Amino acid sequence: MIQANIAEAASVGPRGKVRVGVETEVFSWTRATPYRLPLSMTGSPPSRSHELGFGPGRPVSIDGRPAGGGSLLALGVGYGSHKHLLLGARFGMNLTHSFERNDDPSDDLNDDETTRFLGTLTPYLEILPISEGRVLPYILVRAGLTGATATSRYGDTWTRIGALLPLAGAGVGAHAFITPAISIDFGATFDYRWVYGVGRSGGPGNPGSSSGWSRTGQSFTLAAVLGLSAWF
Repeated sequence: MIQANIAEAASVGPRGKVRVGVETEVFSWTRATPYRLPLSMTGSPPSRSHELGFGPGRPVSIDGRPAGGGSLLALGVGYGSHKHLLLGARFGMNLTHSFERNDDPSDDLNDDETTRFLGTLTPYLEILPISEGRVLPYILVRAGLTGATATSRYGDTWTRIGALLPLAGAGVGAHAFITPAISIDFGATFDYRWVYGVGRSGGPGNPGSSSGWSRTGQSFTLAAVLGLSAWF
């Protein structure tokens, strides 16, 4: 039975099929810099941060994590519109809520809470040079948007931070079919993001003041990706 599935998988092609899969990064390197005026105008180089990540049990870097948290696994849906093309989109989401409570009813100093939400949508196109086979290599191009909010309450006052991250990326990889309907997916990706943020705060007698949207930084990520897909 296993040999029959392997033999049948050798003739798999994506045309006319729907792909539903999950993916995660197993390694990533992210380099981020704040948005600043050119060196000739400031006289000092911008600061830089570097982040290395290993293992699937962590937030995924493509989601940006501008407000804390990120999706560990992303859902991808695609359709084989042509024997050499797979069109689809990737979805990721994360919601967290943390709070601290003080049992003294006369003291609200530690009655604090923070709610964070993050969502990402990334349409993609896979170009498959080989249209049929047990292993289908692909070239990936994608563009999308990540949005996030973080709302913190400290007693009677509150602060809300929002972020938008347009992104563009590319990659290479392959779908390795273990049966005609199941594939293990692996690849390498590069994604670049532009980071825009806004802040707002308020409290008793203050309906809220906003800082307005502004560009706050940019970053890129190199990652190794592993996934599992079902083809219908």
